[in-house]
Amino acid sequence: MSHKPSEAHYVEGVHRFWIDEGYVVCRIECSDYYSRQAQNFCGGCKEMDFLLYHPGRRDLWLVEVKDYRFDARPKVGELVCALSRKVRDTLFLLRAASVAAPDEEPAEGVSLRDFSILASEAETLHLAFLLEMGMGGVWTDGGLLANVKNLLVASMRFLDAELICAPITYPHRIGPWRVTSAHGEVSKRVEIRRARKLAEIQEQRRQERLKVQEERAWQEKSREGSGFHAAGTEGKTPQWKLRLQQRMNGETANHEGRRRKRKRD
Repeated sequence: MSHKPSEAHYVEGVHRFWIDEGYVVCRIECSDYYSRQAQNFCGGCKEMDFLLYHPGRRDLWLVEVKDYRFDARPKVGELVCALSRKVRDTLFLLRAASVAAPDEEPAEGVSLRDFSILASEAETLHLAFLLEMGMGGVWTDGGLLANVKNLLVASMRFLDAELICAPITYPHRIGPWRVTSAHGEVSKRVEIRRARKLAEIQEQRRQERLKVQEERAWQEKSREGSGFHAAGTEGKTPQWKLRLQQRMNGETANHEGRRRKRKRD
């Protein structure tokens, strides 16, 4: 089966990932099959940020990138559980997509279906967790990252006993990628997500306007059907005209004055 060559680089957060030549790249979040269907399976299905596969070497990489300098960091136990779930759900998605996902043209990388079929021939699996812990530099508290790695290994030793857990900008080569600054650029999948969100908001506002128009039309039709205009207004002297006539007749425009006049008469 043929596949498209991977792009030279991909943006994730504030970082740009340069992928080694020969690797096929999949961004699950770019897949409509995932975002519109599989993501809601069993209360929510999670995904890893990068899937890399080398057809010649037959090695599969699942890579997760988390930068807690910009987001609140959960407790260590919760973090390890969330990362483990991402691995589990991604492996499920790879199998499900190989038989159930449609042909797609994602904004980045190859389609989930094509990648899943290619990766089904993998002979080795590598897990990589690239984490910034939001503590003013990970190595100011190296024990925290080491603790996270120990718990991840304990949880997923049966998949990859030598899994990687390191800072995003770790200076040495630890996988088939290198990291530089994105210089303010955002990924195509973020642009698509923003466009979809804007379209959803516009559609919601359109529906609200239609609802208001329908309610007004219904109220107008109800008034016409009840004969409000014909029976309620035609032939009836406005109140202000009655009060004017009373004043011209010497009556005071209040209840007490009208009561005294009736007694005199």
